[in-house]
Amino acid sequence: MSDKLIDRRDLHFLLFEMFEVERLLEHEYYEDHSTTTFKLALDTAYQLAQELFWPSFSEFDKNPAYFDGEKTIVPESMHKIWAAFKEGGWFAASFAYEHGGQQFPGMVHLAALYMFNAGNTAASMYLGQATGAAQLIEGFGSESLKKVYMHKLFAGDWAGTMALTEPQAGTSLGDITTSATPVEGEDYYIIRGTKRFISSGDHDLTENIIHPTLAKIDGAPPGVKGISLFIVPKYRVNDDGSIGAPNDVITAGIERKLGLKGQATAELKFGENDECRGWLLGEPHCGLKYMFQLMNSARVHTGLQAIAQASTAYQCALQYAKERVQGREVTEHDPATPQIPIINHPEVRRMLLRQKAFIEGVVSLLIYCGALSDRLRVAGSKEEEDTCRALLEILTPVCKAYGSDVAYESIMLALQCYGGAGYIEEYPIAQILRDNRVFPIYEGTNEIQAMDLLGRKVAVDQGAYLRALMGEIAKTLAEAGTMDALGGQTGKVQEAMEAITEVTMHLAAIGLSGDHKTYISHATPYLRAFSQLVIAWQFLWQSVVAQRALDSDAGDATFYEGKIATAKYYIDAILPSTHTICHLIKSGEDSALNFKEEWFGATHPSVTA
Repeated sequence: MSDKLIDRRDLHFLLFEMFEVERLLEHEYYEDHSTTTFKLALDTAYQLAQELFWPSFSEFDKNPAYFDGEKTIVPESMHKIWAAFKEGGWFAASFAYEHGGQQFPGMVHLAALYMFNAGNTAASMYLGQATGAAQLIEGFGSESLKKVYMHKLFAGDWAGTMALTEPQAGTSLGDITTSATPVEGEDYYIIRGTKRFISSGDHDLTENIIHPTLAKIDGAPPGVKGISLFIVPKYRVNDDGSIGAPNDVITAGIERKLGLKGQATAELKFGENDECRGWLLGEPHCGLKYMFQLMNSARVHTGLQAIAQASTAYQCALQYAKERVQGREVTEHDPATPQIPIINHPEVRRMLLRQKAFIEGVVSLLIYCGALSDRLRVAGSKEEEDTCRALLEILTPVCKAYGSDVAYESIMLALQCYGGAGYIEEYPIAQILRDNRVFPIYEGTNEIQAMDLLGRKVAVDQGAYLRALMGEIAKTLAEAGTMDALGGQTGKVQEAMEAITEVTMHLAAIGLSGDHKTYISHATPYLRAFSQLVIAWQFLWQSVVAQRALDSDAGDATFYEGKIATAKYYIDAILPSTHTICHLIKSGEDSALNFKEEWFGATHPSVTA
């Protein structure tokens, strides 16, 4: 196992040099902080990741969460992690003082979460759910709901979930059947239904668990327009704030999974005895709109979880490659000469570099999205607010889908670096690979993210979100264009942007013709090509900052040279496939769309004796 989880120098580069987090100190909301407090928070987060999260990683797999028929028991180390997280005020680190928060910038908090997830993402999932539930109540709850639930969640006294999915509906939320019946003379509804795949759905970490739950009020319109959001506690809360009677929320069991075994993913039964009370959050029939606030944040966080694990796998593979001695240079034919560390073999170096590029590119995008959230909080104009929102909207599916796709690919490469040793449980890569596989699936599969990008985000307001993004990329291209050293990279990113613009217009013509099925059938390859442009843009931006540091003799030349070399690799070796994808889309390739169902597998004739 590695003694290093992430590249802290790279994270420092992103926060302080590229996205200039210190500029936020000019704003009143952040004025109590300083460079010192930012760095202290990051140091503390990494210490927690190394000393609590990472040592518990294998325990979560070997001694998983289990349901004994009455209660759910989580790994013992999770209790220590929860207590440390609570003591450090991490549940509300980026939220306002009046909510018990510390008003840290979102990108600093995101960087801390990156470290925690690199140490143990299954543990981090328990923690994040509480903050998400509190955030929903903060945004849409009545004063009474805030008084009862919000502060307890932000303080880490109670836990939270996100209860959306149902066995018969899956991601098709318009088909949920969980019902909410108003009770005459009362402020609550009776909730009835079943929710499945609920992360942190039941556990023994806190005295209460709060479930933001999607349901349909009796007589509501069909489909997504009839969905409302309710706050459903595991235990009712007495008027004095103490824990009251059970609220008829029953755990049917927890899932046995490929990975994330320490995470209690539960199936919950609401109202089996018609005693489950839920309190409406916000207005009726607006539940999906409210929940999307949390879902969009969760989708960015999914990309963060995935790439954090990829970082850990990369650091393990890098250390192993430096220590593992095997074979000789291909030009060395004398078997009596000493063997060499495998990092000297070209194929191992290629695999390590590809991992490094994926990780540094995606982490840059994630921190950029954190920076956009911070800009949104202190925006000085409606125009700036609109731009930040547009960029966050169009980049969210890239963070989630591309982030989790390449994270898994990266971990596969880390395992390959180990050779046979990577396949056995003695080393951590096997568990990291299993834990990571869910991220392309949950919070909306990556195929759904692709449809969201092409079917909604690109088309919004005649391409307003896309124009905002292309405008930002153009700014970086203009700046890079003034640097002779970056001429080759700049030209290739420019060409990729033109290719994406052209294929988007091609697809738009198909959509406007009314052939929506053909249009959306290209969603997944489009997302891949689009994402590669976005990551190449991030790398070009990094190269501008790094080249400026080199030109000014800022020191640390090895880091900046390595940064530019990593960017060059991504732009030279990975970005070119964008053109292949765009060419394929424009060619009209439609095999899957027109492949007859019976061709997938004919019915076998009966076999007679």
